[in-house]
Amino acid sequence: MCGSIQKLAATSALLLTMVSHGQFVYAQALPSLKIVTLVNPAEKPALFSLFEKINTEICRRMHYACTLSYAPPARAAAMVETGEMDGENYRIFDFLKDGRNPHHVRVDAPLYVATFMAWGKPLAPKVSSWQDLIALDRDVIYLFGSKIVGNRIGEAMGKKLQITHSVESGLNMLMANRASYFIGTDGFSVEHKIKELQLQNAIVNLGVVEKADTYMYLNEKHVALVPKMKEAIEQMRKDGILQNLLHEVQN
Repeated sequence: MCGSIQKLAATSALLLTMVSHGQFVYAQALPSLKIVTLVNPAEKPALFSLFEKINTEICRRMHYACTLSYAPPARAAAMVETGEMDGENYRIFDFLKDGRNPHHVRVDAPLYVATFMAWGKPLAPKVSSWQDLIALDRDVIYLFGSKIVGNRIGEAMGKKLQITHSVESGLNMLMANRASYFIGTDGFSVEHKIKELQLQNAIVNLGVVEKADTYMYLNEKHVALVPKMKEAIEQMRKDGILQNLLHEVQN
């Protein structure tokens, strides 16, 4: 009896020591990655929610926790470049070719396809390329942060290309005939706003002008995680998890 009590006391003391030193396995927190995105949850809540779910699943498979927060494009890049944030997602821009952010390391597995759609009034001509928009020579607006739009048609369109800071303001500009086309990269967020404003019969999708793969980037201090993250993304695509998450958010 005395021996059993002594063993129990010794075991309890050992457990207390392990907990106090952070050695108790179930009490240990997972390492965490701080991810930043240029997707504004106030403007694109569905897309932000999708990336939260995708990031969480990627990190779970790597035995990491993760957080997702918003910052404007230039700020997001600077935060990852300095190491303030661990990585960023939803990037079409190729930092490797640009050379101005040498501490960015790309995870070479496409994360999501950004679809650039043109929205306008029903009688406006349909379009299927950037060249179509240039040839029509009509006023075009796009959401702040979509740098690729300016890169594609900014020089050719000049003052006919304008920036707006919200989906709602873009749709209102269409209704006020201040532009013929609004370019967005997140169809279901635009559709949600159209329904919210009861504009279903007034504004329609006039065509897709480009589809582009987007990628995750990590700060170079996490270069050892790049192949693990690539494997996780590829496995999620193979498992159908990426498509299931997309379907879940859309519905």
